[in-house]
Amino acid sequence: MPSSDTTELTRRLELVRPVHTVRGLAFNAILALVAERAGEEASQRLSRELALRRMVDFFSYPAGDFMRLIYAAAELLAPQLGSEQEALRACGAACLDHFFYSSTVGRALAKIMGQRDPTRAFSNTPIAYSTLVNYGAHDYELLGDKRIRLTFRGDMQPAVFHEGTLSAALRVTGVQGRVTSTVHGLDHAEFLIEWE
Repeated sequence: MPSSDTTELTRRLELVRPVHTVRGLAFNAILALVAERAGEEASQRLSRELALRRMVDFFSYPAGDFMRLIYAAAELLAPQLGSEQEALRACGAACLDHFFYSSTVGRALAKIMGQRDPTRAFSNTPIAYSTLVNYGAHDYELLGDKRIRLTFRGDMQPAVFHEGTLSAALRVTGVQGRVTSTVHGLDHAEFLIEWE
C-alpha cells in the first residue's frame, strides 16, 4: 500500500475504539466484490492475510478489521478500477448492493422504501447506519424538493467510501442523481445528494 494511504489508514485506525463494530454483511460484501473482480482465490487470500474468520451477515465484528479490509481491497482493486479512490467508492457501493440485493431483509426494505422516492429513502439514513455500525452520528436534512444533506460525525470510514454507498442508494430508488462530499475531518463529512 502506498505510504500516503498507509498513513491515512493508521490515522483512521487511531479513531477506532475497541467497542466499535460493523456488521458482517459489510465484510462479506467487500470480499464478494474482490472475488468478482479479482477472483475467489484473491478474496480468500485477502481474508487469510487479515485473519478474518467466516463472517455472519448480521453479527458484529471489530471496526478496525473492517477498516483494514476496505483499504486492502482498495489497493488490490485499484489497477482494475483506475485508482484507490475509485476502488474505495466501489467498496461502499458493494456494501449497499449486498444488503439490498443479497439479503431477504434488504430486498423487503427496498420495496418498503418506495421507488423513485429518495427523500423517503434517505430520511431513514440514521436508522440504516445504526443497524450496520454502532458508532457515529448520521444526520439527515431536507434542503428542497430534490436535495438533501447528510452529515456524518464520528464515522471514520473515508468519505469516498460513503459516496459509493450513497450513490448506490440513489440507484436503488431508481433515480438519476449525484453525491458530492465535503470533508471536514477524518471522521466528519457532509454529503449533498441531488437528483432529477
